[in-house]
Amino acid sequence: MKVAIYCRVSLEESNKEARKFARDFDRGIFKKHDPEISFDNIEQYRRTLSQKRLELLKVIGLKKPKSIKDLSNITQRDFKNVYNDIKILKMFDLIKLKKTNSGFMPTVVYYVIEIRIPIKLRTRIKH
Repeated sequence: MKVAIYCRVSLEESNKEARKFARDFDRGIFKKHDPEISFDNIEQYRRTLSQKRLELLKVIGLKKPKSIKDLSNITQRDFKNVYNDIKILKMFDLIKLKKTNSGFMPTVVYYVIEIRIPIKLRTRIKH
């Protein structure tokens, strides 16, 4: 069973992406951007997007921490654990990291994450 996550950006980011797509299209550049993450099974999805990582996404979006250390303090979690979770979220392009004087500032990329789990129905008609 495949689990797919579809991500949507904020309206402001959506407008930026549309303008960039139009500029690229005018130049003959055709890039498909399909923000989809797929997992082979639901267990893999749960391990990757754990409750703690989803909480980090929410805190990053709402509190806008200035650094990973700041995020660690806000969430009252050990820095090493937060850092490891941030690496995983970055690997899946769910956050961006911007270098600042105080370290790396995490920002959310998507403001909506939809999870789709297909259910295969097997129907056999016996005569």
